[in-house]
Amino acid sequence: MTFSIPEPYPVALRMVRRALAQHGLRAPAELDIATRIKQEMGAGLAPCTVLYVDDPALLLEAVVFDRGAALSIPQPVAIAGRDRHTEVLFRSGESLVGGGLPGSVREPVLQLHSRIVRAMETIAEREGAHLIVGP
Repeated sequence: MTFSIPEPYPVALRMVRRALAQHGLRAPAELDIATRIKQEMGAGLAPCTVLYVDDPALLLEAVVFDRGAALSIPQPVAIAGRDRHTEVLFRSGESLVGGGLPGSVREPVLQLHSRIVRAMETIAEREGAHLIVGP
């Protein structure tokens, strides 16, 4: 699933963090992909950060029933700079449950995913979501 923000990367990253927080979500961990690749391999990349997004209550609910839920919560959300706009990428709900999640974990994982989608819809346009009206 991809969203587009018509802002440069630094502005968009702040917008994403703010939108997630306004929806009660947190990013307790993050990985600056571009910096890591630069440090470890000397290669330059466009800016890219992965935020690992969760809600502690949903995480607790999920791991009480199945400790393997920690593999699906937090969910990674990638923010990638592209010239004068920024893309936000994360897995679709179908791909999350298609991995054979136990029933006890499915609901918290989908709730988290739904809240991430709603947060992104407040600041970005979903790519491929344009409606074509015609005969």
